[in-house]
Amino acid sequence: MGDRVQHVIIGLLAGLFFWALQSDSLGGLSLSPRAVFGFGVAGVAFFGACLAMLGEIGLRRAALGAAGIAIAPSVLGWWAAGALDPARSVAAQMPAGVLALFVLGAVPIPFAVAYVQEGRRCLGNYPVLFAQSWMIVVRYGAAWLFVALVWLLLYLSSELLESVGINLLKELFRNTALALGLSGAILGLAMAVVTEREDMISPFLLLRLLRLLLPVVLVVVVVFLIGLALRLGREGVPGLSIGQTLIAMALAAITMISVAVERDDSEAVATRLPRNAAKALAVVLPVLVAVAVWSLAHRVAQIGWTPALVGQTVVLCVLAGYGLGYGGSVLTGRGWMARIRRVNIAMAGGLIAAAVLWLTPLIDANTIAAQSQLARYAAGEVPASRLPLYRMGRDWGRPGQEAVAQLRAKAESDPDLARALATLDPRDGQASGESDLAALRAAIAVPTGSAPIPVGLLTLIAEQARARGGNICLTGTAKRPICAVVVANFRPDHTGQDALLVVAAPGQPPVRAFSRSGDVWQFDGVTRALGGAPVDPEAVIAAIVAGDYKIVPSGLSALSVNGALLVPRMR
Repeated sequence: MGDRVQHVIIGLLAGLFFWALQSDSLGGLSLSPRAVFGFGVAGVAFFGACLAMLGEIGLRRAALGAAGIAIAPSVLGWWAAGALDPARSVAAQMPAGVLALFVLGAVPIPFAVAYVQEGRRCLGNYPVLFAQSWMIVVRYGAAWLFVALVWLLLYLSSELLESVGINLLKELFRNTALALGLSGAILGLAMAVVTEREDMISPFLLLRLLRLLLPVVLVVVVVFLIGLALRLGREGVPGLSIGQTLIAMALAAITMISVAVERDDSEAVATRLPRNAAKALAVVLPVLVAVAVWSLAHRVAQIGWTPALVGQTVVLCVLAGYGLGYGGSVLTGRGWMARIRRVNIAMAGGLIAAAVLWLTPLIDANTIAAQSQLARYAAGEVPASRLPLYRMGRDWGRPGQEAVAQLRAKAESDPDLARALATLDPRDGQASGESDLAALRAAIAVPTGSAPIPVGLLTLIAEQARARGGNICLTGTAKRPICAVVVANFRPDHTGQDALLVVAAPGQPPVRAFSRSGDVWQFDGVTRALGGAPVDPEAVIAAIVAGDYKIVPSGLSALSVNGALLVPRMR
């Protein structure tokens, strides 16, 4: 019972701490956004580590260890936030930085537990490190699931009581301090119960299930590499833009291999099929990482450096370490599992080093990206209308804003640059409309000889893109656009114009439909092809540019009822 009380108190304090941060003040002190972010990182790192370790090593040691773990991420997070725009959310401006902070706060936790339990031998005690790492994952997963279930029950209870005129629960939970404090206390209680019942809630069932996916992951990776080789032979360099997907697949492969080798040889996968699949996947992993590097290099050659591409480069360096270590471990013969375990321990240090470098000026992604775009403009590799001015001024921190200021100084000698900068807010570089539309019009392909894209349609596309944080169409090139628009009358019953926007980018709906009623354009939703071969957006865009298309009836029938036509929505 004492352990449960300790967990609940720590969770409650965590909730109240973050409630205090919401008002940007602690102890009556007015805090800047940078300070709030630094304290927030410190709170997440300290309370997260303390709850993770409390059931294993006791309150005093867990608190001391968590305080030590929280120092690096909180200081480095505060330092990194100094180069960002204080008028915007700090976390929104550094998504890769948040990931680096998570690495700094999470990776040391199993080492701290192992150090208390095993002493200095912990660095070489892979079974303890492996077990602690997966136990922490399972405990937090189960605890957060319990928190979600409790809040679902409270919501349903509130709705039920409200139906008879009792609003007590709804009024209570409008109190932010109560809501956050209760959430923290529930999380702490759940962590205590999961720790007590770790014989019932064990990660090893999950690990056994993950092993079943080994052959599947191997087949997918091999088929992809074979398909890529065949495509290269037929079409030359295909212009891959799937770097994030390749990185995710490499991470999945690393997870599968680590699960296969387990804590030690006695627990490792023993049956022939998954064992051989793990070996083959370890050998193929360096090839997969190499393809991701090639895709990244091709993307940088197309659009220059951006903060996201710099982040992918750092991640790929870490993945290359895993790939070379895993591949070399298998190719050197017997004892490959033991060598992979040593690689995992070494790469934990590599992860921490990469995270530290990312959060210091040694790797300043915003500066690298801003200088890259300035250099591309100076060399004539990109016209002024295609510069990502909106993102430079809004999303790339102070280096991006300084780059926009440098471009303003050059605008007198370049009318195109002056027009692109004309409607940017000089305070923060945000586009007010016309320059965004000009850049977007230049980036979106249209059929040869067709009329320009209507301004209303362009405005709607730009507004949707801004809501998502950036326009993917602007990342294409003149020779290889990734967006195309066809404006036509697609519906006989509609007197206004219709339009289809085709996008060839991973994670984006390939076809979006728009329509015009009077002078107003509206978004009709995401659509898809009706039958036939799967749509290749790149091929569709190339055909649109060449005018190699025609408008034909789709053959879709409707249900006529009482004068109304009911048509299936194709999503």
